[in-house]
Amino acid sequence: MFGWIQDIAFYTLLMVVVLHVLPEKNQRKYLQFFMGIVLMILVMSPFLSALGLDRQLDEIYARQTYDRELQEFLKKQEAVEEEYQRRLEEKLYEARDEAEGLKEEQQEEEKEEGEDSGISEIHIEIGEQKED
Repeated sequence: MFGWIQDIAFYTLLMVVVLHVLPEKNQRKYLQFFMGIVLMILVMSPFLSALGLDRQLDEIYARQTYDRELQEFLKKQEAVEEEYQRRLEEKLYEARDEAEGLKEEQQEEEKEEGEDSGISEIHIEIGEQKED
């Protein structure tokens, strides 16, 4: 019981210090709202503990946190898979283009080799064969 009162006193003192340090009034109202909610939870905490609701609240919070983190993980995993798929397709297209380029070079080389190593001249004579 003494610890509970000590926590409330410390929190109230902290609220006063923070509110005096904060320069802007428009931020002050949001901070007061948040600090008021925290103070209400602090005041209600012994009652929640007595009823066993503190464990239920912890479990609900843990479950929600787990679900949120799981959804974030699944989104990141999907993004990684999509990026991997995109890069794989990119590499396949590059490999295909490179293979087509090599094929064209090979055909050109074969064509050039055919011109150089083939028959250079052909002589055809038409007429009757002379007998000696």
